[in-house]
Amino acid sequence: MKTSKIVWTSLLTAALLLGLWLGNGSGGAAASEPGAGTGPEKTRVGEGNDGSGGSAGHGDPYSDAFMTFAAVLGCAVIGRFGARKLGQSPVLGELAVGIVVGAALYQLGGPAIMIIRHADTVQAVTHTVLTEEVSWAGAVNRVLSEDGLSGEAAEKLRSVLENEHFAEDFTLAHSLLLFSSLGVILLLFMVGLECSVEEMREVGGAAGAVGFLGVAAPFSLGWLTMVLLQPDGDPNAAVFVGAALCATSIGVTARVFKDMGRLDMPEAKIVLGAAVLDDVLGLIVLAAVSGIVAGDSAPVSGVLLILLKSVLFLGAVLFFGNRLLKRNVDFFAKLDGSNVSLLYPFVLLMVFAWLSDLIGLAAIVGAFAAGLIIKEEDFVLAECRLRGCRTVEEVMGPLEGIFAPIFFVLMGFQVDASTFGDTDVLLAGLLLTAVAVAGKIAASLPLKKGADKLIVGVGLVPRGEVGLIFASIGRSLGVLDAGLFSVIIIVVLLTTLLSPPMLTWAVRRRERSNA
Repeated sequence: MKTSKIVWTSLLTAALLLGLWLGNGSGGAAASEPGAGTGPEKTRVGEGNDGSGGSAGHGDPYSDAFMTFAAVLGCAVIGRFGARKLGQSPVLGELAVGIVVGAALYQLGGPAIMIIRHADTVQAVTHTVLTEEVSWAGAVNRVLSEDGLSGEAAEKLRSVLENEHFAEDFTLAHSLLLFSSLGVILLLFMVGLECSVEEMREVGGAAGAVGFLGVAAPFSLGWLTMVLLQPDGDPNAAVFVGAALCATSIGVTARVFKDMGRLDMPEAKIVLGAAVLDDVLGLIVLAAVSGIVAGDSAPVSGVLLILLKSVLFLGAVLFFGNRLLKRNVDFFAKLDGSNVSLLYPFVLLMVFAWLSDLIGLAAIVGAFAAGLIIKEEDFVLAECRLRGCRTVEEVMGPLEGIFAPIFFVLMGFQVDASTFGDTDVLLAGLLLTAVAVAGKIAASLPLKKGADKLIVGVGLVPRGEVGLIFASIGRSLGVLDAGLFSVIIIVVLLTTLLSPPMLTWAVRRRERSNA
């Protein structure tokens, strides 16, 4: 069988397997028709005659999530297989299978997929019910009308929201999102683990220059492009599109470097350092732009607060982390030495991710910082006192191998492939994608001779979930209409999908030239 046939057969098999589960047996009927499954005669797969819900037997409310987790992980394996057959990075296969399966299930009205795809709308409905004296049906009508969702998509989402099994579908969707979040912070923790504070300091100057230009260049180019495309348009919209292009999603790039075993490259460390700086600067830009759009005459205070918290957090981690780590590991080893290489790093990862989110940074920044300050020798010595030596990488790696693929498959789930249907939107999206790529590649220009500028530039290209956050905030503020929102979605999609093959090619190109 030819490679292409193997790949497509694998993708279709993944869609079929996950579709059968999520579309019919994941808690609630498929929402292909308004009101589906709302009658008293409708019961869930595995639901007993007592109507108690859940699986027959003990009725564990998370049993559906367990099976769905297994199905999503199976799809990730199939996607990686297809990517390997095509000579691409495994992460590209996970994204692709997520897009294919997600699009199929969305058309079928799979409840969990609908909730994941429209998480902001669902959250707005629940918030309205909890904070105002509005019925559930009234909140659904209000939010759907305010959100601008219409046509078949609105009816499908309405049927999911008004389905009697919405609570179970909601639990399933958020369980998957929790697994996804755990996957991406584990990935960034493992990436940080393979770096060191000393190595990051060595590339600090280069990473700083690339990070600053990696925000300034895409913002300027994006704003200018929008002004030229829509000279009579809302100036705030042009500013917000430029801000959305500043984003950098390091998850995809970090996974490619890790899969290729190239995290030790100087270019990889420059990209990681620049991406962390991009996250801080991107939040500052978002705070400033949102304040201006909302009519805040003095967004400077918000910007300075974000900058101060970021500097204090990262500075404290880098300055005190290594100094306190060994003492804490020794204490932890006395409490539970047999699992110190697993439990202590995991606890540290969770705490740092929480602290990072608490001060307004992305949780992945804290996860990366946790991995960065860990020294393997401290854990090996503590472990060896009781049993065979096991490194942190050896015990944490399998966890990342299980959960990280879930993040990339779910990222594919959230891609709206229908945005390619409007020619004007598609052309604008393609143009801004070219601008977005050019802006990040231009950020590598300050690098000195010896560093591969193409690898660094391409490594900063993916926007991923960070770009989606910018787009959703712009839409909630009323700055981005449905067309511009779709344009940014196209940019996020294309930059995320283009990055793995581009980065793989750039790394191999350098290795061939050095051979």
